[in-house]
Amino acid sequence: MTGMSRPLAPHHAHAVLFDLDGTLVDHAAAARAGVDQWCVELGLPAGQWNRWRKIERRWFTRFERRQISHLGQRVERAREFLGRPDLSEEEALRLYERYLAVYRANWRAYDDARPALESALVSGATVGVLTNGALSMQTAKLERTGLLLDGVVVLAATDLAAAKPQPEAYATALARLGAEAAGSVLIGDDWINDVVGARRAGMRGMYLVREGLRRDRRAPVDEPVIASLAELEWAR
Repeated sequence: MTGMSRPLAPHHAHAVLFDLDGTLVDHAAAARAGVDQWCVELGLPAGQWNRWRKIERRWFTRFERRQISHLGQRVERAREFLGRPDLSEEEALRLYERYLAVYRANWRAYDDARPALESALVSGATVGVLTNGALSMQTAKLERTGLLLDGVVVLAATDLAAAKPQPEAYATALARLGAEAAGSVLIGDDWINDVVGARRAGMRGMYLVREGLRRDRRAPVDEPVIASLAELEWAR
């Protein structure tokens, strides 16, 4: 455990929701492999991971704020990264698919992900994965990484018609699970989407800051964190 993390007493929860990317699956490692190989294929200079990460965050945030569609943010990420604003949507998506192919091939679950899901299921809680990604991709990601367990409900922004931290995302997800906010918890690595937004919706938000990563500077210095999903324990 790091930072303000501390031993956790067993939690009582009727519904347990997990974020996906950065929480259950190592999105950053897969994305980095994808962009590195994409640069090789397109003859672009190497070492552009940080630039790609900033572009990804900027356009995905616009999607989360309902300023652009999910498909649209992919188009704009490709146009900006490649420095080709004149690309048609069709061509941008065709080129983006080359990045996605390597990204998909590098999906890996964190070692603590499956045990955490199993523990939540055994506790008798309703278990879901609440993600801002596309339903088809995120379902495939869970399946390929061995995390699409019986009883785990996939709740994706493209299917909910709202993304975290929009209030409707949490409300619709809970409605799908038949759960009340007061008895539900969301665990994730994004301070705004998984903690602040969840708490505003009446849920409990638990902040995951994995070893070697920095906590969001907007989080209070005394905010408790967990460094691993293995720290979670659910009362039965």
